[in-house]
Amino acid sequence: MRLRNAICFSVAIGSLVFIAAPEARADEARELVQKTFAAIPGAPFSAKIKLTTDRGLEREMVMYRARQDDVDKIYIEVTAPADLKGTRFLMLDHLKGKDEQWIYSPASKTSVQLDNESRKQEFLGSDFILSDIVRPDLDAFDYKVAGEETLDGRVCSVIESKPKNAAEEAYSKSVIAIDPKDHLIVRGLLFDANSRPSKTLVIDRWEKKDGHWTPTVQRMVNVQNNHWSKIELLDVKYNAVLPKNVFEKSYLTRTQ
Repeated sequence: MRLRNAICFSVAIGSLVFIAAPEARADEARELVQKTFAAIPGAPFSAKIKLTTDRGLEREMVMYRARQDDVDKIYIEVTAPADLKGTRFLMLDHLKGKDEQWIYSPASKTSVQLDNESRKQEFLGSDFILSDIVRPDLDAFDYKVAGEETLDGRVCSVIESKPKNAAEEAYSKSVIAIDPKDHLIVRGLLFDANSRPSKTLVIDRWEKKDGHWTPTVQRMVNVQNNHWSKIELLDVKYNAVLPKNVFEKSYLTRTQ
């Protein structure tokens, strides 16, 4: 299952203890996942991002997001370090139809639309991948309620999802813990193509910003090599004034 951060970025941690639940609750599971993604505010949003890893990598970015005409639109631009400055991403997540992701490289001064395999690659050298940032196509997965667990004081429903076409997705299975009261993804576990635990995404801090729950600190941990990457959202603003034409493809290749 593709996951988004708060940008929407979401889910994952290992060693969940499940309470048995009937598989017949598939509709209930899908509905909870749908409501959780629907709860992400669509108002114009801006933030500064700090991305760090245990290998000493540091990246700084600005991000803009908004929901327009049933499309979640995300723009990210790297501001540091100098060798990556000006690298830009545009992600158009359609409620219906094929999503689009574009990247602009300042070295080549060209923008390229990413294919399915490119979305599975490391995001700026981190343990995140581009597919972790975008909204999933809910119809591309099968769901079931795998149990219930209390995490960080929240009583969570544990939802398992599997892609209907595994070859198209980065993960063969996701197990996520969702607080059904506030519709927050608390933690979960991601599995690789061989059905082995691959990565966990730990939400270290949820904060209310302008009345909206926002995951301001989250870590992606690769459980196979023990590396980790952390995303921090700084200077978060909802109902922000965004740059003109920021979600147009021409904005990627602008000269200033």
